[in-house]
Parts: sequence; structure tokens; C-alpha cells
Amino acid sequence: MPIVLSYNNVPFEQLLDVFAGFMALPSREGRDAEYDPRTVRQRYDLVGDARIHVPMLVDLEHRTFLWTDLHLPPSEGFQSVSAHSADLARVGRDMYQYFAAGRTTLWDLAVWHAAARSDRVVVLRRGHERADEVWEYARRPDEEAGSFADRIRTAGAPDLRRTAEDGRTTAAQVANGRNAFLALLDGDVVPDKATGTVYRLLPGPVDGCGLEQAAAGDLVALPA
Repeated sequence: MPIVLSYNNVPFEQLLDVFAGFMALPSREGRDAEYDPRTVRQRYDLVGDARIHVPMLVDLEHRTFLWTDLHLPPSEGFQSVSAHSADLARVGRDMYQYFAAGRTTLWDLAVWHAAARSDRVVVLRRGHERADEVWEYARRPDEEAGSFADRIRTAGAPDLRRTAEDGRTTAAQVANGRNAFLALLDGDVVPDKATGTVYRLLPGPVDGCGLEQAAAGDLVALPA
């Protein structure tokens, strides 16, 4: 659970220049790297009459994270993790229980859009200690869009599965010259001469490739 503390209990809004973010590391071996502002991702300003901020919860086992944007009430004196350990444990448990009860995720929204727009959906599964995998799903003749989406969303068996040393390049090649809908974590899948829409969480080269950019709210509002 990442946590941002105003150690000496000064509200964020009274600090001249205060922000937080996450440093992107090239590998596990890079964890001892010195701070480099150029590697900071998802930078955001800390504002308001708050001293304690919990931006997200991270599930290390399943490699997922949940945005929370929570502000906890401060205690008297200096702030420390140990002073709030009971509150942090309760918050973590309650938030995961709340969102585990059938709440819609960005993954769900992206799959619903993809399955409704196309009979062919490609999922890039990033490898961490091995090569990437590219899973391709083809809608069956008697398969409704909802069933097609559920098969993708629950990681059902793909119709075609292949490994790729660079899954980003393989995924981009699938969309080259096509009308495509892309939903990306990192904006590093860049198709050539493609039209359509892209949602990406983190910026990257895809921002300048000519696709219409959608925000998270657009995934809710855009018609499939």
C-alpha cells in the first residue's frame, strides 16, 4: 500500500511545490536506481487540507492495482506509517472487499468495446520473466457479443496463441492499416496507418499516431 505522508503534519495545500508519482524501473535489478524525474509516471499534485494520501492498493501476487485516491485523517504530531497501521489495514481490506463484489473495471469496459466492435480481438499478455504472449479470439458464428466478451474477459482459451519476443510490435502489426480499437496500459503499441480509437493509461508514442484518444470516462460514455 503506497502512502504519502506530510511527516511534520503540514497540510499539502500549504507546501509550495508538492507532488507524488511512481518511478518506472527498467527491471527488478533497477530498484536501487537513484531518483530520476524523467522516469516518473502518473505524476500528480498533492492539494487540499490533507496530510495523508493513499493513492492506490497493489496486489503483488496478481500484479494488479486499484486506484483509491483516499485521504486519511491525520493524528497529532508527526505522521508515520506505524501511527496509522490499524487504519491502513482496515482501509485495504474494506476497499478490496468493496471492489471485489462485482464492480466493473477498465478491463471489463475495454473488452466490451472490443467485442462489440469487432469479430477479432487480440490480447497482449506481457511476459515478466519470459517472452510475451499474443492471444487472438475470433467470434464464433453462433456466439453473441456478450458471450464473446465474457470468453475474453475471463481469459478463456484463445483461438490462436503464440509467443512473441516483442509483443508490442506483434500487436501493432495486427492493427496496421485497419480501423482498430486499442486499450493499453502503456502507450507503446503504435500501429502504422491505422484509424480508430485508443485508450491508454500511461502516455507513449501512440499519442501521436493519429488515433482518436479516449479517456477512461469515454469508455463509459462512448457507444459500442
